[in-house]
Amino acid sequence: MNTFTKLAVTFGAVSVVFAALPAAAQEKGNNAALSATALSCMQTAVDVRDNAIIAAWDVQYPAIKTALQTRQASLKAAWTQTDAKTRRAATKAAWDAYKNSAKSARGAMKAAHKAAWTKFEADRKICSPKATKDDNGSLGMDNQL
Repeated sequence: MNTFTKLAVTFGAVSVVFAALPAAAQEKGNNAALSATALSCMQTAVDVRDNAIIAAWDVQYPAIKTALQTRQASLKAAWTQTDAKTRRAATKAAWDAYKNSAKSARGAMKAAHKAAWTKFEADRKICSPKATKDDNGSLGMDNQL
């Protein structure tokens, strides 16, 4: 085949695909109709998920704040030490305690976050199997918070 023929065949194939897209979209739209009950159920599922995530943040924020305040006080106290060896040990202990506290708070947040999304996934399947196709949000997207 020469270049012109290849181009004509490619253009024809692309035209057929684009011509079929509106029909496919319309068919998908017709299949995606949800009942009022399913819509209400999904609204409740979103509320439950997001309220659980908000509650998890309400727990994490004070835990991190306390860890930072404790670190601040410990480091200030360490810097009152005139002996370098004692000061280094105290600053290391302050940073280690902070690291462990922050890690624990993040772990609790991650577990609560995952549990909220797991429950949401189960709830939306109960609401309607079709509902899973309408919401593109995901746990992965929320992990960016």
